[in-house]
Amino acid sequence: MGSNGVLRIPIVDLSAFTNNDDPESCQAAAKALAEKVHINGSVGISGHGLASKVLEEAFAVTKKLFDLLYEDKMKAPHPDAMVPNRGYSDIGREKGAAKTALETDDEAKKDNRLLGRVNPYLQLTRLKESYEIGSEQNSVQYNIWLPEDVLPNFRQFTTKFFWELHKTASMILEALIMGLDLTEEEAATIRALHTGHDNQLRLLHYPSISAEMLKNETVGRLQAHTDWSNLTVNSLFTLLFQDSNSGLEFGDRETGDFASAMPKEGVLYMNIGDMLDRVYPSGLHRVVVSGKANGEETPARYSIPYFVTPTPDDVIAPSPSLVARQAKQIYEVVTFNSYSEQMFQRTNVFE
Repeated sequence: MGSNGVLRIPIVDLSAFTNNDDPESCQAAAKALAEKVHINGSVGISGHGLASKVLEEAFAVTKKLFDLLYEDKMKAPHPDAMVPNRGYSDIGREKGAAKTALETDDEAKKDNRLLGRVNPYLQLTRLKESYEIGSEQNSVQYNIWLPEDVLPNFRQFTTKFFWELHKTASMILEALIMGLDLTEEEAATIRALHTGHDNQLRLLHYPSISAEMLKNETVGRLQAHTDWSNLTVNSLFTLLFQDSNSGLEFGDRETGDFASAMPKEGVLYMNIGDMLDRVYPSGLHRVVVSGKANGEETPARYSIPYFVTPTPDDVIAPSPSLVARQAKQIYEVVTFNSYSEQMFQRTNVFE
């Protein structure tokens, strides 16, 4: 909470990790990250090491992509299936969903204070289009590319950008691990789940919404949710980049309010996903229509989420040292695939 009583998203500086500072500085940064993330599962991160020039180019490429004619974008169509979750998805294809299962009663009550303001299963027309990209080495979630002549260098740039984001995600994962005070064996187990080959880069475009369209209560952007299968991605955590036209908000579990994640130079936003909810709370977030309150047009918005996803078949089990500290085992042993299947059965995200 800020000095004026307005809810604010905490910002954590991780430059100690990107600068390879001394262990004490890294430990202090990791502790600060753990403390802030434990509040609501969402933070802003400065000192992340990503050059502003790279991000500027990423948004320029994203705009070029969505400026293409519809028939050109549809030369790389997302299939009508969960796998592969790749290629171009047209406006209105994805339904809203929310975290609904595999959580404790206390967690459910906290989440319901946030989700209760919006029916999580209300069928809104999602005014957004997206393009999904992953590792070229992933033979299951294989990429679906536009022809080179449709958007030259798109494949080359986004592939390089994907692995640049993986480096940043690996650094943040290291800070999250350090903040848990795990044994080295436990830390190595978590690192092994994160090869990068199952991560997902998503390019997003939210078209402008006219004042007239805002009168339609079934038009929206993205309702409150946590990252499991709402976006057909079950992430450890998600990195979020956005242009100057904000709309991203994070939920506060104590008050039920939402705070705006305002774009800030040199700051990326991160929310914990449900696969890491076993050690940090998953972050509720949404994208709002900014002009709805005053009836003004909401401008177009571009954003770039990067989902950090565990390997699909490796076992995810409670860390013994954390179980010992809590004097009980809360979560079952699962794999990423088995957990995703349970969640997907509860909410089918596509029409």
